Amino acid sequence: MTTATVQASTLPASRAAQRDAALPTDSTTTLPHSTDPAAREAPSSASIERRLAARIGAARYRMWFAEPACLSLNGSELVVDASSPFAAEWIERNFRDELAGVAADVGLLTVRIVAQEETPSPGSPTSADSTRPSAATTVPAVRRDQPRWRRLEDFVVGDSNRIAFEAARRLAEDNLGGIRSILLHGGCGVGKTHLLQGLCADRRARFPNERIRYTTGEQFTNDYIQSVRAGNIEAFRARVRKLDLLALDDVHFLSNKGATQAEFLHTIDAIGLAGARVAIVTDAHPRALRAFSESLVSRLLGGMVVQVESPDRSTREALVLRLAEERGIALEPTAARAVTDRAIGSVREIEGALARIAAALLLEDMGGIATLSIVERALGIGEASIRGVPPRIAAIVEATCDELGVNRDDLASTGRHRRVVLARGVVVHLAREMTTLSFPEIARHLGRTAHSSAHAAARRVRDMLDRGDELPPDENTPGARSVRELVETVRRGVERRGRAAR
Repeated sequence: MTTATVQASTLPASRAAQRDAALPTDSTTTLPHSTDPAAREAPSSASIERRLAARIGAARYRMWFAEPACLSLNGSELVVDASSPFAAEWIERNFRDELAGVAADVGLLTVRIVAQEETPSPGSPTSADSTRPSAATTVPAVRRDQPRWRRLEDFVVGDSNRIAFEAARRLAEDNLGGIRSILLHGGCGVGKTHLLQGLCADRRARFPNERIRYTTGEQFTNDYIQSVRAGNIEAFRARVRKLDLLALDDVHFLSNKGATQAEFLHTIDAIGLAGARVAIVTDAHPRALRAFSESLVSRLLGGMVVQVESPDRSTREALVLRLAEERGIALEPTAARAVTDRAIGSVREIEGALARIAAALLLEDMGGIATLSIVERALGIGEASIRGVPPRIAAIVEATCDELGVNRDDLASTGRHRRVVLARGVVVHLAREMTTLSFPEIARHLGRTAHSSAHAAARRVRDMLDRGDELPPDENTPGARSVRELVETVRRGVERRGRAAR
């Protein structure tokens, strides 16, 4: 393997100068040295990674520093090891100030961005390492043989994602009945990226000599454009068309990019003809992707297409316990159920809820034991949620009736069917939380002349929430769920209607 360490130079002092200067592949920044030792923590790769993720956001950190580059320390120098010259230029151009600030926070003096050459195919000859003269200290770029991909064994499997998990696992094992291409689609935060990276990690462990590449739609597009501008498109094609496994995340990024779509189509065709494998992740079914060519959509449909659904209740329960354990949070059973019922959207929502709970535990010095009261305060459960323009009560009625399968006219009737009574209570409860209406006004909207019935309905639902009551399954709700989950689902339905109306 050839690893290139090229000339180090001082970065331009301003962004205007940086744009005018030729961007080196290996660059060094001298940092201001903080004079307050107490303001810095002992430098370590982990502390720098945490600080950088906080500065640039978790999504951008995962995209540019979890796979295309890694961070390491060399004395008083922070070394950014980029996977390609393009990645090094992009990082230097877009994250220079953030890297400098993070390094200065922990007392480092310089930042060096180093690009490594593409890894040669197994068995191919390698050339000697070469460097250009430099007055600055050079740091060799170190290839990471094992990228920090997530693992399939860490994935929480449930009914909502079991088929997708099996597809990824079997493709990694070469046990998918001759199918060499899978496409996973679904909403944000449902585990698609975890499955894609886990597939790559499992495949690499089983077949260590294979050429495997995990990238994103944005990275593929940027690499392609850069190669066209530099006049080395054939080198780009040699890199991506001679792989044994190409895993492309967020392929929907290619929308409205005709030339990149055409290049990607030819890429997966070439990989398929060579007998290699392709794994793709997108946020929608191929037929629902906007501004995608018919030929590319047809090609994407040529393999196994699997939807990854939002986690069901049992999967969310397992996720809450797993992620809480990783954070060192001990959740009481009632507290764990409250998080499960509140964070119904995605894994990221569960992570966000646990982060707020962890912060609350630090403030209250509870020793990592989260009670129901702490969880409710941290997540704002039971508090008024009027933000901006309050929703119309008609939207609350509509969302409640749709969720419970109740006719709107039944709410104004004297009927006492269990689902109708529950629907009235949910409407009153949410109207009090989400609007400025009083009980008499809510009662009039429900066709009641006295507001005591609205009081009673709200109290009934509040008592059910406090007890953690469960709703039995029926024809409208096949699986059991709690009243809290029902209320949260209706609340989000109201919010969606409000966004659609704007």
